[in-house]
Amino acid sequence: MKRVIAILFTLAIASVPAWAALGSNVASVDSDAQAFNGQHALVAKVGFNLHQITMQDGSMINEYVSPSGTVFGVSWKGHSIPNLHQLLGNYFTNFQQGQRTNVIPRRAVTIQGNDFVMTSFGRMMNFHGRAWAPSLIPSNLTPATVQ
Repeated sequence: MKRVIAILFTLAIASVPAWAALGSNVASVDSDAQAFNGQHALVAKVGFNLHQITMQDGSMINEYVSPSGTVFGVSWKGHSIPNLHQLLGNYFTNFQQGQRTNVIPRRAVTIQGNDFVMTSFGRMMNFHGRAWAPSLIPSNLTPATVQ
């Protein structure tokens, strides 16, 4: 299990940085698009806005923003795991200290902490993950919204 954590941490540190963070304001999404040199698209959904950042290599980060303007969830898919320290912001400590469950060595992990849930899975050049703060999810939505 320590090996899985070490691999995830190494990949996170070596990956492309992100600037918006879970729990941050919607204004931070624009700086993400600039930092990733990616295309930013806004998709209005029922009860939230989905901000999609598509990078030149095809990797994508989704940021889920509540009507109040708070990022309540993030997801990613691409060639590498994004910089989790930047992407999770103040929730990074919850990631570090959270309880690891559903661990499949070198494939998948679920981490649950204080008001924090993250799932990450994949293999070389094909990583997927999502993280959310249950207390920030609007009452008319469920964690399944963060995909």
